[in-house]
Amino acid sequence: MSRVLFLLLAGFGLALAVGLVIADQMRPPPTVPDVDILPETIAATLESLVKVDDYPLYTMRYIGAYSPIPASTSSTQHPARLPHDHYPAPTWACSLFAALGDEDGMLYGRNFDWTYSPALLLFTDPPAGYASVSMVDIAYLVDASAVETLLDLPLAARTPLLYAPFLPFDGINEHGLAIGMAAVPGSDMPYDPAKEKIGSLAVMRVILDRARTVEEAVSVLSDYNVDMEGGPPLHYLIADRFGQAVLVEFREGEMVARSTDSPWHLATNFICTEAGDELLGHCTRYDAIHTRSSQAAGQLAPQQAIDLLEQVSQPGSTQWSVVYDMSHGDVRVAMGRNYEQIHRFTLEQPTGQPSSVRSAPRPRLRVAPEA
Repeated sequence: MSRVLFLLLAGFGLALAVGLVIADQMRPPPTVPDVDILPETIAATLESLVKVDDYPLYTMRYIGAYSPIPASTSSTQHPARLPHDHYPAPTWACSLFAALGDEDGMLYGRNFDWTYSPALLLFTDPPAGYASVSMVDIAYLVDASAVETLLDLPLAARTPLLYAPFLPFDGINEHGLAIGMAAVPGSDMPYDPAKEKIGSLAVMRVILDRARTVEEAVSVLSDYNVDMEGGPPLHYLIADRFGQAVLVEFREGEMVARSTDSPWHLATNFICTEAGDELLGHCTRYDAIHTRSSQAAGQLAPQQAIDLLEQVSQPGSTQWSVVYDMSHGDVRVAMGRNYEQIHRFTLEQPTGQPSSVRSAPRPRLRVAPEA
């Protein structure tokens, strides 16, 4: 999957917390602030950084409010990154599914595939939004020479991590609403001059912050002109703890929300809207997920979901595999296809976890009232 697709502003050109200005190119602050003058919440945010896997995988809790996403942004790329068309489309190998057959154990699984991607599992709890946890590729925020040794840096040198809230690659919020994306071939995007423009990842932040259900998430997407320039277009698989799931795609200037009558939903890297009713035979990963989901009637235990992600993972490109439990708020992560080491986190108080996982910040899962 092309990395530049994650640098659409404010998906790849990002708003920085504490009021740093979004310019025509995403970059760290022009000067590194003295640690003694960092605001208390910012210092606490950067101090919360924990390394839990040597790939690496870090966790961090973003404390307090982050800067609002600008109404209109231009799509840019990190100066250290190559244009997305430098990389061949076969690198796009993301796989996503929602298993909705067990009302007490609805799961969302996702493989993120691209070149080497050190990751951050980011916990946010904005005062005016919902708490959530999301995976972020910090290769866009930190120099390659520093990604394995972030804990050795002074707090002031970690400030690029403050961009992280606007780079969710996938995530779940406190109401059990999960979202992820995958790259797809290009198509004309809808445009309404009366709507604000927003980056393709930044809109995922808005969804995690504001939506409790699939219906509300689709409404958020329809409120904006989603900017796909600067990287390959995306489609979004969204699911909730009420058993609803939808694949949102953009084709010929229209947004299309594809629901499902089955107790599962899925996506890889082709536009299902163009395929019509003949969805099998376009992608072997899609076919494998469909077959397993059908056999299980959409009922998968967390380890079975991990096993399915392992089955469709790709040597050399699968950077992480994550399973979000939409019913209970558990999060399971494997880095770099190391399925012998599953890191478990939770949005509620965990029990019996390793100390490195136990120290990670966790917002509490709140249950939305039934409509």
